[in-house]
Amino acid sequence: MRRFFNSESFLWRPLGVLGDLVVLSLLWTVLSLPLVTLGPASAALYDAAVHGLRQREGASLTRFLSTFRRELKEGVLSSLFWLGLALALGLALWAALRFLPVCAEHWPLMLSLALLAAFFLLGILCWVYPLLSRFTMGLSSLHVTALRLALGYALRTAAMSLLWGAVLYTGLRFVAPLFLAPALAALLCSALIEPVFRPFEEEQD
Repeated sequence: MRRFFNSESFLWRPLGVLGDLVVLSLLWTVLSLPLVTLGPASAALYDAAVHGLRQREGASLTRFLSTFRRELKEGVLSSLFWLGLALALGLALWAALRFLPVCAEHWPLMLSLALLAAFFLLGILCWVYPLLSRFTMGLSSLHVTALRLALGYALRTAAMSLLWGAVLYTGLRFVAPLFLAPALAALLCSALIEPVFRPFEEEQD
């Protein structure tokens, strides 16, 4: 009976991981709603997924909150940069479709190019906030490094961009995926990111 109620038993440990996934997903969703806090929330989610869920180095919730507070300033600045970039690209697309007849005539092609650009930018973002959670660097160095990694590991980047694209799409259409999908996506992405980070961490040490 004592073994049955042990938190590390075959039954309770998976339930504990599932509970952590739900709590982290909901916390990330709530903290990301203001949009300007999407950056620190995403960095905190990745750190909690790696150190709290994968490596079991402490409570996932504690890791999330401490990383969120630590990366709040840089994360907000990064979020403002990406929001400004998204707004600029959206306005450019609207202006092209509104004022350039050749673009309006070929609007399916324009929308396809816009979706392709969004897919590429999402791929860069998949590296930005894991980098923010792990390494100390300025805002420009952070984004240049993320761009290099996105291009250097194109297949990993494409896989992560597809995964997060699916999470965002389903999350905007349905509420239920938000209870689990964000933390699960961060956990799956960590399997692609951590082998890339390992040499950099060894060099830093």
